Amino acid sequence: MVTSSAYLRGVVATGVFICCVCTAYAQDDAGVEVIEDEGVEVITEPPPPAEPLEPPAVELPPVEEEPLPIEIPSEQPPEKPKEPIGHLRVGGGIGFGFGSNVTSFGIAPQVSYIIKRIVEPGVSVSYQFTKDRSQIEDISWHTFGASIFTRLYPIPALFFLIEGELINTGFRQGGFTSGRNNYGNLLLGGGFLQGVGKGAFVGVSLKVNVFTNPFYPNHYPIISVGGGYAF
Repeated sequence: MVTSSAYLRGVVATGVFICCVCTAYAQDDAGVEVIEDEGVEVITEPPPPAEPLEPPAVELPPVEEEPLPIEIPSEQPPEKPKEPIGHLRVGGGIGFGFGSNVTSFGIAPQVSYIIKRIVEPGVSVSYQFTKDRSQIEDISWHTFGASIFTRLYPIPALFFLIEGELINTGFRQGGFTSGRNNYGNLLLGGGFLQGVGKGAFVGVSLKVNVFTNPFYPNHYPIISVGGGYAF
């Protein structure tokens, strides 16, 4: 009678699977144990790939957002008011003239407008008293006039003057009184103008007549002193 037994033994090593198979033990009739080794089979199969390990979730602290810088608008300097093109001037003058035998006195209020501190057109009205002592009996005139003038300033204080004048006059000599007559004339000259306060100014001018007539029989200089206010 033969008795047999078998067992399966497996050892797993890294990368090698070893299987010891079918080791049989038998006993013959004489009681001698016979070992039948059917062989050892070595299987070199790689182990199944391991699943990738996910790193544990790390809870990060909340990130504080930095506030955006607030732009503060820079203060702009106030705009300087634009200077007007010109200024209105209101004033007047007191004038006097003299010669060998002639003396005159006058007053002339005027309004003008200076543009860019260079050109100053204006208008004026006047009254003038003149006395001539060259005759046997003195002659006196009462004269009213109106004029249009322009001052030109090569520099701020000095000016050249061009003036067109229309006058109405009549004279009296002794007991005789003449009728009223109209005369026109052109006056040329220059002068000096100086500010003396906020807006206030004074000036001196000298002018001579270009044409002669009964009112201006000679080319005597006329000196005027005046002042006014600029708005």
